[in-house]
Amino acid sequence: MKLANRIFVNLIGIIVFSSLCAALVGAILISRALKSEAFSRVENDLKSARLFLNDRMEELVIHSQFRAMGIEEGIGLQSEPDLSLLIEEKADSVTATFRDFLTQSAGISLMRPESGFIMLSLELLEDIGFDVFTLEQKTLCNMGKTLWLFSVFPGRIGVSFSGILLNGNDALVTELQEVLFGRFLYGRKPFGTVTVFCGDTRIATTVLDPSGDVAVGTKVSDVVGGQVLEKGGVWLDRAYVVDDWYLSAYEPIKNPGGENIGILYVGVLEQKYLDVRNRALFILSGITIPTLGLLIFGVFLISKWIVKPISLLAGASKKVAEGELDTKVLPGGRTTEFKTLLHSFNTMVAAIKNREKMLVQKNTEMGNTNRDYQELLSFITHELNNSVGSLLLNVAMLADGTCGVLQEEQEEVVQQVLRDVERFRDMVRNYLQISRLEKGTLKFRPETVNIKTTVVEPVLGRLKSRLEHKNIQLRWDWKEESVLTVDTDLMDICFSNFIVNALKYGREWILLSAEMRDGFWVFGVSNGGTPIPTEKIPLLFKKFSRLVKSDDGAGLGLYLIRKIVEQHSGEVWCESDEEKGTCFYMKIPV
Repeated sequence: MKLANRIFVNLIGIIVFSSLCAALVGAILISRALKSEAFSRVENDLKSARLFLNDRMEELVIHSQFRAMGIEEGIGLQSEPDLSLLIEEKADSVTATFRDFLTQSAGISLMRPESGFIMLSLELLEDIGFDVFTLEQKTLCNMGKTLWLFSVFPGRIGVSFSGILLNGNDALVTELQEVLFGRFLYGRKPFGTVTVFCGDTRIATTVLDPSGDVAVGTKVSDVVGGQVLEKGGVWLDRAYVVDDWYLSAYEPIKNPGGENIGILYVGVLEQKYLDVRNRALFILSGITIPTLGLLIFGVFLISKWIVKPISLLAGASKKVAEGELDTKVLPGGRTTEFKTLLHSFNTMVAAIKNREKMLVQKNTEMGNTNRDYQELLSFITHELNNSVGSLLLNVAMLADGTCGVLQEEQEEVVQQVLRDVERFRDMVRNYLQISRLEKGTLKFRPETVNIKTTVVEPVLGRLKSRLEHKNIQLRWDWKEESVLTVDTDLMDICFSNFIVNALKYGREWILLSAEMRDGFWVFGVSNGGTPIPTEKIPLLFKKFSRLVKSDDGAGLGLYLIRKIVEQHSGEVWCESDEEKGTCFYMKIPV
């Protein structure tokens, strides 16, 4: 990335990050403020709803008080109660049953005025002569009960009971909704809603279901029910009401005994406040985005002004990198530091040009030297290989008695010469293969063979005299017939070098192993010699690497093995410890 672009991007990143943080903080503050305001309103609306019901309760108190005093007409209340019953001292059996229910089941004292909420069963209402047929069309509480707003007042002629039925009392909740929220609609739904629950069931509500009907008979959510009905607490939070999210307030409705028998709910549509928040955020964005655009444009101009002189130097550097070493930049610039930089650049280019000339000359000389070395190495190793082959043949003829029977001392000397010539032959072969490897003429001729019979056993046959001379015991752990596709000549070199190494540095025994592992043949040549230090194992397969100084090795055998195995898409490694000795492995894919 260009410097100008990097400066521009970094500054823009800082500005954008700061702007986003500011916008995020602003959005959070706006959301919290609106949420706080909304819940404050809902909480106040719930208090207002409770006051509204208390006003109705006061009307019932007045009504029951007048009835207890024997006044039947001219009370002048806003609405008449749904149930008005006078319980005289000498009450008939029906009235006495109702009185017993109030005092024993409901826990209401008839010796003093009392008001609140109460649940009455249909059977009890039917006993006192209330028309229960109309109630069966309404949503009832659990176990067929009804919820009432009531007042009892003891008077001169008896105890007066007055009650307003809350089940299906659409007029009451609609009036309460209009008092709190007016008739304001939002998105074709009432902005604010009111509900009276009996237990967990809506019995009077202004909440509409998806079809547009009032959602009586639906249940409160388990979370709200647990908080309000079971724990008697107040719920002030967002809640999913029927089919939409509302900012809601719930509080329990209690009977005179303090038992939670229902819920009073007030809520407003959350969507309105979300839309208000979104409009506020849109306005905030409308201010932030243009300001951010101006800042970006200003940063763009500043970054160009800063980088323009450096761009000239960058262009010249690119030409130099492409090989145009005659490139120069004219002295100039807005600051002393930049003038110094230009002068240093020109000096550096001149120095590079001089070194380039020297490097080309040295590379040419080195290439010629390396070519001469490879040709000489190839010639010498080829000639030596032929001569050593002839020498080995002649010595072998002496050793096996072809040229006549040797005396014991002569035979011992000839055998020693034979072993020395064989070692020399192995060394020459390694040099010859290295020469071919470095010249790129080492040929790879794969064929499918049995490694043990085609490669390993012939190698052991050539080394038989050396094995017998050192009295080495040969052990096998060859578990399967190892048939795979390899270059047999190259594999011969690998096993020959591995076994010769084991002869040099091993004692008493050599173990040859082969096993199949995960689609690879793993071949191992182990010896019981002195373990190799762990830190020196990585040096084994490097060129001209010898851990033990000797006169009969050049440090090429293991290096050559690594190169050959890599040509077969395999790998080599060494493991060495006191118990198992030293083992060289090569892994060849099937």
